[in-house]
Amino acid sequence: MSLVARRLATTEAVVFDFYGTLVEHDTEFPAMWEFLNSLGYRSHPELESAFEPNAFDGCLTPTVAEDPDHQSWLEGNWRHFLRLSGVPEDDVDHVLKQLQDFQATYRPRAVACANDLIGVVRERGRKVGLCSNWETPIQPCLDEAGLPPFDAVTVSAEEGARKPHGLLFDRVAAELGVAADRIAFVGDTWSADVVGALRAGMSPVWIRGGRASRGLPDLVAEFDTLGDFHRYIRDSL
Repeated sequence: MSLVARRLATTEAVVFDFYGTLVEHDTEFPAMWEFLNSLGYRSHPELESAFEPNAFDGCLTPTVAEDPDHQSWLEGNWRHFLRLSGVPEDDVDHVLKQLQDFQATYRPRAVACANDLIGVVRERGRKVGLCSNWETPIQPCLDEAGLPPFDAVTVSAEEGARKPHGLLFDRVAAELGVAADRIAFVGDTWSADVVGALRAGMSPVWIRGGRASRGLPDLVAEFDTLGDFHRYIRDSL
């Protein structure tokens, strides 16, 4: 049995990332910069990448309870993005509303095996947690995706930090009541999920999604799809 397999066998909890791991979009739609260009402005993917929430991964942010709050912080970032994309100052608020309406079309859909996987993890006697970089209250999204309840849920907008910041990992471990070295953390983003889990002392499980191995077989369990991880847990744990 490999070192990673032994570590997974001794876990007491499995924590999942949300978007890209357990859920996906129900439909494909264009990026923000493409949407702006369709309105006649001059945006670019590199510009969006500087202001989208993922650009602040690892950072502390305002929480939903602060003043100014998380939403105000988000809107400030998007306003800066709009100005640099050529939106006139007088039109910024109007175009921001269009972008927000566009974002509101997001509908989460559970990955096909997600519920079965969570069920198998529970059958094996493990607690189940969720830890997500997410900008709005996440419970409505969990309900819409049809995911079952979790023993602990930690969300960046509520905690004031984004993965891989250690605050999120420490908080979900505390809420689960499980030591970090007895937690497997499953996610699809290397820089946020795997790096954060390694720093926190957890056992990372990377859902590669067709990407090349990072070459840390003794430290990181890698599976191409969530379905592959599901089969491993079902057959080996």
